[in-house]
Amino acid sequence: EHSRATRTIFPSIKSEIFKKINITEKDQNMRSLWCLLVALFAGATHAEIASFRLPSPWSFECDKTNSSFRTSGHLIPARCVKVPSSSSEKVQGLQACKMTCGSKGTLWPTPTGKLQLSSDLVHFIPQDFRVVSVSAPSEDVSNMINQFADVFREYLYMMNPDYEGEYKNPFSETPFINGKTVQVSISVESEDLTLDTETDESYSISIQRMSANELSRNSQTDRCEGPKATQRVKSKGKAEEAPGIHITVSAKTYYGARHGLETLSQMI
Repeated sequence: EHSRATRTIFPSIKSEIFKKINITEKDQNMRSLWCLLVALFAGATHAEIASFRLPSPWSFECDKTNSSFRTSGHLIPARCVKVPSSSSEKVQGLQACKMTCGSKGTLWPTPTGKLQLSSDLVHFIPQDFRVVSVSAPSEDVSNMINQFADVFREYLYMMNPDYEGEYKNPFSETPFINGKTVQVSISVESEDLTLDTETDESYSISIQRMSANELSRNSQTDRCEGPKATQRVKSKGKAEEAPGIHITVSAKTYYGARHGLETLSQMI
C-alpha cells in the first residue's frame, strides 16, 4: 500500500515540476518578447527624431492674365496659382510667390508714395541681420530706436516654431542655405517724441546690394554682437561682389522709423 501510494504521489510531483518549468520558460519568452518590443519602440523613436521632410510636389506661380475674372467675376491683377513643381521653372512656396506677385507684394496698408519692388528674393538667417548704424538727434530717440530694433529681431525669431522667448536665437548656426548679410541703417531727423494728429509719421525704405568694400566698412561699425561678415576674393585678387544687402530706413520722427521697420517686417 505504501509503495503504491508513493507511485501515485510521484507523478503528481513531476507534473507540478513540469508545469513550473513551462511557466518559467513562458516568463522568459515573454521577457524576451518585451525586450524586443522595447528595442523596436526605441528604434522607432530614434527614427522619428532623425526624420526629414521631402520637398513639396507643388510650386506657385504668379498669374497676371486676369483669368480669375472668368470664374469669380472680380478683376484681380495678379494672383498665385498652384502648379506641379515638375513643370515649374522656379520652385517656390506660396509666401515667396505672394511677396513678388503684383506691384505691392504683401505690404499692408498699401504705401501711398512711390513703390518699386524687386522680383528677386534674398535668403538670410537672423544672426546675419544687423543694425549697423542709428542716426538720431538725441539719446532718447536713439534708445527708442534700438529698443524697437530688438523687437524687430524677435519678430524674426518668432518665425521659428522652436522659439522659446527671452530673445534666444532658435535658428541653427550652420543652416542648409548660403544666406546673405543684411545690414540696416536707421535715420531720424527730429528729436520730438510727441505723438498727435500733427506728427509726421512718413518714412522711406531703400534696399540695395552692397559691394565688398561697403560690406567690410559697415561691418566694422556694427552695433550688434555676432560674427562679422567676410568677403570672398577671386583667384586673380579682385574682390568679388559681396553677398550682402543694405537697407536704409529714413524718417522725420521716431514714429515714422517704427512704421518703416514694420513695413520691412512684411517684406520678410
